Amino acid sequence: MRKLMRNTLTAGAAMAAVVGITALPAHADVTWSVSGGTSITGTNVGTLTAKDVTTGAAVTCTQATATGTALNGTGLPGNGLATLTGATFATPGNPNNWCSGPAGIVIRITADNLPNWKFNAVTPTATGATGTLTGVKATIHGSDECDATITGPGGGAGTINGSYTNSSGELAVSGGNLEVATADDDCDPTLINATDKVTLNGKYKINPILTITSP
Repeated sequence: MRKLMRNTLTAGAAMAAVVGITALPAHADVTWSVSGGTSITGTNVGTLTAKDVTTGAAVTCTQATATGTALNGTGLPGNGLATLTGATFATPGNPNNWCSGPAGIVIRITADNLPNWKFNAVTPTATGATGTLTGVKATIHGSDECDATITGPGGGAGTINGSYTNSSGELAVSGGNLEVATADDDCDPTLINATDKVTLNGKYKINPILTITSP
């Protein structure tokens, strides 16, 4: 269980994909324009990987989805341009379709704190915007009976770095300030422990494609 927990925690931090960093406020003098649609979905492009940076244990999910809403209009503040209302993580073919962890362990990842996950645009780029996904919390359960929670520092909501590309409609997620808040006695300490740092790396294709510009 401890082994699974380590991996599960990593994966959980990771969506998650789609999706713990404290929301970084957009520059006060920057406003945004968004068009394309107000009801959005996201589907992973490639594998979503969550990693316990402290132990090196990783969890991978080959199928991840997200649902949410986006603001449309002009003169918008960067914070809260999109809100995530649902998220799933899976690897079809595994027992229960759970994500893959180390040593044959499979992991169920549950997104918590919805609908408080928000995408915040921070810096305009030539191709779209960079920003943060905030409000991130997750629960992990492994086939070894390991149970863990992933949050931001001190148990608060976490943040993941994000970069959105207008032409492809892809949101890339990476890094962040996620960490393991709790890990029970069934969790393998060589895989996961409380206070371990966690990162999530992957991409989501947003549908319909949004166009985010500033101004």
